[in-house]
Amino acid sequence: MIQIFKLCGRGLRYVRQYGPTQLYYKIKERRERNRAETGYETWLRAQIEAEEAASPQAEELSKTGPLFSILVPAYETPALFLRQMIESVLTQSYKNLELCIADGSPSGEVRKIAEAYAGKDSRVRYQKLEQNLGISENTNAALAMASGDYIGLLDHDDLLLPGALYEAAEALKEAGGADALYTDEDKVNMDLSRHFQPHFKPDFNSEYLLSNNYICHFFVVKRELALETGGFRSGFDGAQDYDFILRCTEGGRRVLHIPKILYSWRCHEASTAANPESKLYAYEAGKRAVNAHLERMGTPGEALATSNYGFHRIRFFRKGSKILINSFANLNGQTGIKVVYYDKACNNSVTIPESSDYVLFTCVRKERLSEDFWEELLSSCQRPGIGIVCARVYDRRKRLSTDIHMEGVRDPFGRSLQGLKRGGSGYFHRAVLCQELTKPTDCFLVKGSLLKGAGKLTIGGLCVYIRKQGYRMVYNPWAVVYEGR
Repeated sequence: MIQIFKLCGRGLRYVRQYGPTQLYYKIKERRERNRAETGYETWLRAQIEAEEAASPQAEELSKTGPLFSILVPAYETPALFLRQMIESVLTQSYKNLELCIADGSPSGEVRKIAEAYAGKDSRVRYQKLEQNLGISENTNAALAMASGDYIGLLDHDDLLLPGALYEAAEALKEAGGADALYTDEDKVNMDLSRHFQPHFKPDFNSEYLLSNNYICHFFVVKRELALETGGFRSGFDGAQDYDFILRCTEGGRRVLHIPKILYSWRCHEASTAANPESKLYAYEAGKRAVNAHLERMGTPGEALATSNYGFHRIRFFRKGSKILINSFANLNGQTGIKVVYYDKACNNSVTIPESSDYVLFTCVRKERLSEDFWEELLSSCQRPGIGIVCARVYDRRKRLSTDIHMEGVRDPFGRSLQGLKRGGSGYFHRAVLCQELTKPTDCFLVKGSLLKGAGKLTIGGLCVYIRKQGYRMVYNPWAVVYEGR
């Protein structure tokens, strides 16, 4: 009954801030996804069994593979949770590891358990801190204890699945090394009897990382790189891992993605996994982390809060006067932008113009545009390294006209976002978040300077042509097209 009252209270606060329609779609999409994930635990068991069958290979690789230092900042961790966390590390099929626990607890309960494990297994390294320094400095203390080639981040009440470090070592071996890597993850209830809400992630997507800390768990990075970046910063407590991940992956670092569920985030009342409102300060810290990243990279823009906690709208700034034209027809040729219409059904080649600053390609001929449509597209397209910017397009039925898909997502329970009703946001809100795409939507803007010599191409061929020049194709969901009748 108490839980029901708490949920009602959260719902009421959400309605006051964002309205009943947003709450309706939020609940509806969560229920639909829960139904889609029926059978997930059976699927996960099969993955774990396959990893257990690879134990001989894992033990062999442990002899030559990298040493992983697992960093755990502990603070008054419940005894059962602490033991389960430690066991999840020490029972890894890959054995070349060390567990570095920095304990900021006032009491001695964590110490008793950690020292008991350290007495039986030399891979456990424990330090009792003189005082609680906060999550960032406690993690830095664990980092200072580490001697591994790579460090991995583990919360004091979460779990690594049995093959996590073997998969990491194998991925590094196959790739010939990397600066960092991350895995997919899920949630688990307090007594570990149920795994749910798996997060199937894309390959490294710097654009998407601005919108939310999709990497989160399990993150592994070279120890020397972690030290070079300065470790964890207490000014971002609550989102210190987000700030750390942004600094470790920016500037063209090589980042691997292992598309397997290898980390379980424990859900309990104080955890943001179960109760997003429990740490609202963390979302503010996350927003500041993104803004700090944009400043470091010299990218004019800012992260803004959305109705989904921890997910950001990224607004980029551009040079030049604001364009107030509100239709394709009025825009064409008047502002250095050429509009090219194509037939989506026929997939015919189109003649590519070469004399415009920008070219807008679209198969929508009757349209209504969002208020800042042109500002959103142009501000994104003016950024270095961006060649194509895609808008969010709704058809006449008020449904998404195309899928929104990133490279590397392996989701056996997912379905296309094409057809998603207006008002919905999709799996992990991907329909309304900036990200790098594998295919264009039905309306996209291209830098004219990249089209020289293109001649006639299909839309797919055009995208390949731009990418071969080293430019990315991104999605800006705040530039919206509504197809008219």
